This record gives sequence, structure tokens and C-alpha cells, in this order.
Amino acid sequence: MDFGDHQQGGSDSQQQLQERRKRQRRHTPEQVQKLEESYKKSDHPSEIECAQLGRELGLETKQIEHERLENRFLRWENMSLRSEIMAVREALKNSATCPNCVGVAKDCIDQQELNRENARLNAGLLHCTTSFQEEP
Repeated sequence: MDFGDHQQGGSDSQQQLQERRKRQRRHTPEQVQKLEESYKKSDHPSEIECAQLGRELGLETKQIEHERLENRFLRWENMSLRSEIMAVREALKNSATCPNCVGVAKDCIDQQELNRENARLNAGLLHCTTSFQEEP
């Protein structure tokens, strides 16, 4: 049972991780600014435009991506949809709605009036029939 190999393997993976981190470099603020300017002109540049931009900025073609701009657009769209949903919810809260019929309150009020009138008419009919039956 040699535990030295396992410890050695652990340090190798740590070294690989450190080397990978060293290779990963962020774009400089100037590069980011130029990339954003180019994407304002054209959202999806062609391969030729990407290659030219890469040469100007000292980047490889695969490093030139438009994800940041796309993410900003998606965030903006998400925020606008959320605000629209909130506005609709507020409108539903503020408008009188009936939970039973899930419609506009006017329809429910009309239905309630019809139910009351029906009950009144039934009571009148019952009164008439009982008074008619009581008379000899």
C-alpha cells in the first residue's frame, strides 16, 4: 500500500489546475471596448470580420464572441417581461374579479342579481301556491 502515488496524483491535478488558470486570460478593458464597439456596428460579424478584429486586438478568432452583447439583450428582455407580468398582476389585483367565475366582476354581479331575482320569484310562487292551497 503505497500512499505516495495518491498524494503525488493530487498534486499533479493541482498543478494542472494552476497551469490551466495561468493560460486563461481575461480581455483587457481596451479589447472589451473595441469588441463592444464592433458589435454595436454588427451584432453577428462574419468570419472575415472576426479574423480582422482578432488581428487588430491580438486575439484568436474563437476568442471573439458576441455572448456578452447577447446576454445583455436577454437580460433586458427578461426585465421587460418581468415588469409586464407585474403590471398585469397589479391590473388583476386592482380590477374587481370574482374567484368563483374567474371573470370580470360585472358578469358575476349580473349573475348574483339574477339569482336574487330568481329566489324572489320562487318565494312569490311558493307564497301564491300555498295561499291557493289554503283557500277552500
